[in-house]
Amino acid sequence: MTLSPLPPLPSLPMLLGQHQDAVLADCRSRTGDIRAIQRLTGGNVSHVFRAHGGRGTAIIKVRQDRFARIPSLETDPALIADERRALRLYADAAPGHFPHVLGFHRQAHAMVLTDVFSDGLNYHQHLARRPATPEEMTRLGRALRAIHQATRNIRTQIRSQGDAWFREHTFDYCLRAHGHETLNAACEQMAAQPGQQLILGDLAPKNMSLNGGVALCDLDNVHRGWPLYDVGYVLAHLLIHHLACPDTLRTLVPALLRGYFGAEEPDETQTRLMATVTAGVILYRLAPSLVPYPLNQPAALTDRYRDRTRELLDSPPLTVPILLRAVGAQKDGS
Repeated sequence: MTLSPLPPLPSLPMLLGQHQDAVLADCRSRTGDIRAIQRLTGGNVSHVFRAHGGRGTAIIKVRQDRFARIPSLETDPALIADERRALRLYADAAPGHFPHVLGFHRQAHAMVLTDVFSDGLNYHQHLARRPATPEEMTRLGRALRAIHQATRNIRTQIRSQGDAWFREHTFDYCLRAHGHETLNAACEQMAAQPGQQLILGDLAPKNMSLNGGVALCDLDNVHRGWPLYDVGYVLAHLLIHHLACPDTLRTLVPALLRGYFGAEEPDETQTRLMATVTAGVILYRLAPSLVPYPLNQPAALTDRYRDRTRELLDSPPLTVPILLRAVGAQKDGS
């Protein structure tokens, strides 16, 4: 599928109108005098900007009635309040990992946030320049486990549409859209798992920084679900970002999983379900779709790995080692 060229994106004054002065005043509480405003790339739903000032930076998010980078998709701009609710809960439960809300403007559908990208880059941008490291994956796994533990008893409903509805919506566009019966069955199995709790729902490299600590942003997909969905989601991204250097995955994948599970031996049934989720997310990111995901990997490798992943789903049970071995096979052309 060839995506049509995007129309010019609206400027910040066009988005905020009469609310711009109030939004920029919130930025100045963090930045001081604003010297420049930079549009950021990566997110599909909201328009995101970084305000630069003499004392630092701040982030501005504005939501409209259509996705910022997929204008064919309609949305409710008022749903930015759901993300605000999630940000407050996570910042309180797991301090040090999430942005703080500096200002919220309901009528403008806008938020001002602290900037958690200390070097100005998200992890997706880092991965475009060099492979991940085992130390980073260990830190990420440990942080995700700590976040899950810190939020497991929170009962606050995040989604305006209902957390159960949003979980099914997530399954629809990320997993069920591929029309594969194994993925459809996995959705039913995840919904039936005990221990449903708040999960991040979009743990992609573009939404994180591993520059020293572990910082996560863009909580627009937070909902109540199965915790290992988050692990499978980030694992899928780790695999597809390293298709051209599969040998590195031999240390990266174990580092991520040991970081998350620690010394405990995960249940085999659970990890097989997690591997199936990983395969579904791989297809979501690599299959032609309405959701763009720029990936700095050779097209021949992504095409072969996408096709091989679908073949593996046809012959369950699927495991993480099988998905890992398949990466090396695609690099070798076998």
